[in-house]
Amino acid sequence: MSESDSVTLLVGAGATAGALLGIFMTALLSRASTTSSLRQNWINSLREVLSKYLTHAETFINVPDKNSEEAYKAKIALIDYVHQAKLYLNENEKKSSDLLKLMQELPVKYTNMEHAAREYQKEKPAISSLMQEILKEEWNRVRDGEILWSINNFFRLIRLPKWFYISRIRMFWGCVFLIALWVAYIFFASGGK
Repeated sequence: MSESDSVTLLVGAGATAGALLGIFMTALLSRASTTSSLRQNWINSLREVLSKYLTHAETFINVPDKNSEEAYKAKIALIDYVHQAKLYLNENEKKSSDLLKLMQELPVKYTNMEHAAREYQKEKPAISSLMQEILKEEWNRVRDGEILWSINNFFRLIRLPKWFYISRIRMFWGCVFLIALWVAYIFFASGGK
């Protein structure tokens, strides 16, 4: 095989590999985009359920006679949002499990309590803070994409410092830096020709 045949074969193999890599990357990015869109819709739905839960909790807590028809309807509405939240959240995740526990306990805890409204106002910030943490974590997952989120989640598990986490911007500049290093290497390896 002549040298020109080898070069032609190498160029053809490179073009084929590039085309296959392009197809793979397109499929991967398309899937990631669809997943992010679906996850964003899920976050919006969960946000609405959690918001309505907080509103109905206020309604239930402020009903003076907990044995009345009004209290019963408010409690049923509150329990309905607890069940909806259960369908959205993963009970195997610690924060979700903790939140669901707080949400489920509320109707029982405040049914016969004196000064329930005052006690609930003390507990409400913890509940809404936990809701915000869960929503923020899910938003970060949408923003970063599944792959980066998984990598950063692993970094969090092994307790690496925050500056070590990867973002899309850091990946872009890292690639630019590596390409610049490669070009510099090729340039200096060829003797600056």
